[in-house]
Amino acid sequence: MFPQINISKKSSVSITNQIYDQILKMIIHGRLEPGEKLPPERDLALNLGISRGTVRRAYEKLEQSGAIITRKGSGSLVLKNGHLLEESQKKEAAEIISNTFSRLYAMGLSEKEILNLVNLRASTQNNIQNINIMVVSNNHEVLSQLENQFSYLAPYPLVNFSMSYFTIDSVSRFSEPMQTMLRYDLIIASSIDYPAMVEMFPDHTSRMIEANISPRTSTLRFLASLPRDTKMNIIYRTTVFRDMVYRTLKYLDFNTNNLYFYSEFDYNPVNHGDNGVKVILNFNESPVYVDPSFKERNEAFIKEGGIIYQFEYRINREALLRIEDRIQDLLRQAMSEPPMKPF
Repeated sequence: MFPQINISKKSSVSITNQIYDQILKMIIHGRLEPGEKLPPERDLALNLGISRGTVRRAYEKLEQSGAIITRKGSGSLVLKNGHLLEESQKKEAAEIISNTFSRLYAMGLSEKEILNLVNLRASTQNNIQNINIMVVSNNHEVLSQLENQFSYLAPYPLVNFSMSYFTIDSVSRFSEPMQTMLRYDLIIASSIDYPAMVEMFPDHTSRMIEANISPRTSTLRFLASLPRDTKMNIIYRTTVFRDMVYRTLKYLDFNTNNLYFYSEFDYNPVNHGDNGVKVILNFNESPVYVDPSFKERNEAFIKEGGIIYQFEYRINREALLRIEDRIQDLLRQAMSEPPMKPF
């Protein structure tokens, strides 16, 4: 049965062009096969409630496009669409790409991000690739962010994409560290952990990439709600985290004389009330959260009107783009290498 054609007499597109466009798309998308016969002009006109001349003009336009051929006594037949693909299908493809780019721009993606997505998809079209990535961070939220960021690779059947997560402490305890490192095509370390990774594995820096971090929007909103003379204790594990918190607070015009920084190893529960502090900023694995000896003092501090807040951060957009670029390089390199012979 011939596919249904729907026309609208209220449309700004002429009925001739409506018929032409719908039949053309049926041919391009394979709903009408080469050699298949179109309905006689009279039958289609009667079915649509229009004049036979309107259908004739649509058929003539299809024939001019190379989509059909009309033979006396045989009617109108669908042609092989090689020429049609070069003309009409490319035009439709260009429209799809234009509309897609417009939607992606409206979603807030930059041109670089869109092109990375396109290139990654094209790179995986004809070759099965294995991409093994090590992610090093003490912040589990960063790990989740990366997983979400690259989840778009999962639907591609030609990519075996895997990510393994480690803290810097677990990396330092590898029984065979060099052999373990060689299993990974790419090693992503947050800027907090990157210096330690370089120090431990100086021969593998070519496969490492530093993921720079920045405060999460929720953290910035919380800090912006505080009086600028608020006294704070800041607990840190690394100097990178300490410096990021300091820069953020200074940028927000907090009085830096009211900021008191403590290494996690030097901080204890009695420090909560030092210097009239009202806010304690710390990281997700600070002793305030994981050391049971803080529990009672935490509760008392909060009851007194104090605030204990986790300074959350994420990998920034520029770092994510660099990571996408590196994955593209890995895919191109894999495609250029001859496949391994089976044993």
